Amino acid sequence: MADENKTEDPTGKRLSDAAAEGNIPKSRELATAIILLGGAIFMHFYGPYFMKGMGRLMREMLTVRDHNITVDNLMAILVFTVKEVGIIVAPLMALLLIISIAANVMQVGFVFTPKALELKWDRINPFTGFGRFFSKKSLVELFKSIFKIFIIGWFAYYIVKGKMETIVTLADADIMDIIEFFGELMYELLWKIGLMTLIMALLDYMYVRYQHKQDLKMTKQEVKDEHKQMEGDPQIKQRIRKAQRDLARQRMMEDVPKADVVVTNPTHYAVALRYNIGQDRAPICLAKGQRLMALRIREVAKENGILIHEDPPVARSLFKTVDIGEEIPENLFKAVAEILALVDKFKNRL
Repeated sequence: MADENKTEDPTGKRLSDAAAEGNIPKSRELATAIILLGGAIFMHFYGPYFMKGMGRLMREMLTVRDHNITVDNLMAILVFTVKEVGIIVAPLMALLLIISIAANVMQVGFVFTPKALELKWDRINPFTGFGRFFSKKSLVELFKSIFKIFIIGWFAYYIVKGKMETIVTLADADIMDIIEFFGELMYELLWKIGLMTLIMALLDYMYVRYQHKQDLKMTKQEVKDEHKQMEGDPQIKQRIRKAQRDLARQRMMEDVPKADVVVTNPTHYAVALRYNIGQDRAPICLAKGQRLMALRIREVAKENGILIHEDPPVARSLFKTVDIGEEIPENLFKAVAEILALVDKFKNRL
């Protein structure tokens, strides 16, 4: 019933948390298919050298020059065999290792998840494990595995069946001919089964990604709770905003003494302006406020001998259209210029 309520797509945080725990959509079959195809393509070019080396090794093994078999002889043969097989097989093994890593990186990228290595008791709990064994996901995986084994087995049988007449005639064939035939058969099986596996793996990968998204779906309440968690406690945010406003007001009041004039609407609004000829392109608002803040601006202006000019229309327009630190708009240039002319007269009287 709870799953039915999970109608919301997983959020970015939900997906990143799942990835941190190692829960990443990945298809093992896709990696297997790419390894098979990569190995088949490599064997197409490396095959002649591989078969030549294996044939040479078999001739050495079948040609026993020293009939006195001793422990030393057996050890020498074992060392020789391991060395030769290693030389022949090493390039193929190295390539398959690189392809295996690349196939996984293609799906999930370079992801290191320490949480996935942590010991979780529910993973080793036999009762929990027994329940997972009969879960819907496990039954789906079992069905997929049986289906893939059946398809690949039938496909391999179909290919080998077509070669049965040739296989029967190999009884009297030369050893190198036998090796060459089975090498070609192995190559054909590899790339055809690899191609078939790749098609099924791509379908499986799409299903895995779909199922992963379904498993991580959330209820509406979970989305709301996560949003609240990321946004933070509203009371804390309110206190932070208040502290920011107080700091901004403090800085603003520190700039009032630098103003040339404070335009007021006697008690409702107050706007402090500065205009330095040659430095400012237009008058700049250093501070503004209404009611108690306007009163405080007036008090600071008086304390610092700054002209306070009452002009209600201009004060209201400045308060509504200009932010702190901005130049006044062009439509107020004329009115403010007249006020600044009064400032010059005021300073001259001083």
